[in-house]
Amino acid sequence: MLYQREIDDSVLIQFIILYTLYNADMPLGYDDLLNLVLDNCNISYPDFQLALDNLVTTGHITASLESERRQVYGITKKGENTSDFFRQIVPVYIREPISESIKRLFIDKRRREAVRSDIVPVGTRGDYRVECALYDDDKTQLMELNLFAGARDDAEKMARRFKKDCAEIYGGIIRLMSPDE
Repeated sequence: MLYQREIDDSVLIQFIILYTLYNADMPLGYDDLLNLVLDNCNISYPDFQLALDNLVTTGHITASLESERRQVYGITKKGENTSDFFRQIVPVYIREPISESIKRLFIDKRRREAVRSDIVPVGTRGDYRVECALYDDDKTQLMELNLFAGARDDAEKMARRFKKDCAEIYGGIIRLMSPDE
């Protein structure tokens, strides 16, 4: 929910940007950062841009080109060192909506990366193993499983099966590992 009163204090706007970047899991693209801040705070675009430019100039955040059209912003150590201070200054009615928006922004990405499987060569005989991992939405690793597969074809089949049926596999392992009552 957008905080209705206009925020025109340049220092507070900088703290809001620092708070947003500090709480994001990774550097944010310009559009994502702009939307996270402006969708949750009543800040004019020129005031936002001035604050952002000032933070880059003072070395509290970095700006880099990820691609020809994508500018990415991240918080520096200098910016992180001010986290105790800016967390106290940014009011809770601004922090909470920004934190929730960050969670929503990354939830789809986390879900796409929640199930991982890699095929890894073993030794020099042409053998392979499959490394599988399952994560929840908060990036907590729920399971890691490494299986020797022998042939690459078998490893590929195991990797596909894990990606397709990870919930069933996880549930089966939990049932097998749970003590009998």
